[in-house]
Amino acid sequence: MKARILSALCVVTAVAAAGGAAFLTGCASGHKQFAYVVGQGTNEVFEFRALRSGALSPLATPNFAVGSNPSALAVHTSGDFLYVADFSGNDVTLLDINQSTGDLSVPVSSSIVVPVNPPNVFSTGTGPSAVAMSPTAPFLFVANQTSGNISAFTVDPGAGGLGGVQGSPFPISPVSNPTSLAVTPQGNLLYVANPTQGTVAGFVIGSNGQLSQAGAPTPVGTSATPTSLVIDHSGRFLYVADSTNNAVAGFAIQSNGSLTPIAGSPFAAGLQPLAVAADPQGTVLFAANSGSNNVSAYVIDSATGALGPVKGAPFATGGLGPSGLAVDAHSTVLYVTDQGTHDVAAMVINTDGSLQAVTGSPFAVATAATVVTPVLR
Repeated sequence: MKARILSALCVVTAVAAAGGAAFLTGCASGHKQFAYVVGQGTNEVFEFRALRSGALSPLATPNFAVGSNPSALAVHTSGDFLYVADFSGNDVTLLDINQSTGDLSVPVSSSIVVPVNPPNVFSTGTGPSAVAMSPTAPFLFVANQTSGNISAFTVDPGAGGLGGVQGSPFPISPVSNPTSLAVTPQGNLLYVANPTQGTVAGFVIGSNGQLSQAGAPTPVGTSATPTSLVIDHSGRFLYVADSTNNAVAGFAIQSNGSLTPIAGSPFAAGLQPLAVAADPQGTVLFAANSGSNNVSAYVIDSATGALGPVKGAPFATGGLGPSGLAVDAHSTVLYVTDQGTHDVAAMVINTDGSLQAVTGSPFAVATAATVVTPVLR
């Protein structure tokens, strides 16, 4: 798997640039990669250089202050900006990403009007818990857990600033408390996980960024608690971490946005899976098992979406309480936040989908880490 991914990397990057989704040129091996981490207990983003080995090294400025209780991160498709959802601040903080050093900074405003609020802070609903950028259009979406709705923004392609979409925030019916969201690669559908209600709700994304709910939310399973979701690279399959039933539920995405269970779903995971992630090639899926301190790994059947366990899985992270996952831009390293031990595990993704700890892993971070986001510059 790795050999195929690496040989295709330059091609994938060029195609993304032509489509306007990633704005990268040349082979990705010539770029630097950084990683950003947030967690409970500190109002900061922690900054790392992601080395070619996958190891994490703190930047010269290792942390940057943001809003109250940061809960989620999203990167602009250009890689120039980082968006931070501040759960207790009820807002999103916009930060610049330095292309050479990876350092974060407050964008410089060129407006002659003195803003009432900081120019890089944008109000959301109550309790923003997840944030995602459309890969195909200048829209940013925020799931608001407490107010039970979704804020939608237009994104300034040059400065990264946000403007409210007409009609935002959009309600979820019936009343829900979303904690995770994902946008299809085609940019036409958005899904939110509602753990309190045990459902996943789908929305059609209009050309202007407005959201229309695609029918009633889909139940994930009996007594299910959907905590995280991810969509495969083709946009055909959606996977949901069910922390109550120690499983990953799989659904096929229909053209109208409705969901139908994949044959064999749900698929067994470890104890209390809190997060799921897929590699950009759509061949492997991972689940972070908070209760058993390991990561489940699955091979994705490209035809049916069914999951088959990777030999040797699950794989220990070396820390306690895995809570968040992210695959690096090269599809060769999986990063796992260990909330209980305040660290981030870095694990090489082998050709068969198995995981092997990077030398020095896990890497300490001064917070109860819950979210990690790699960025290729």
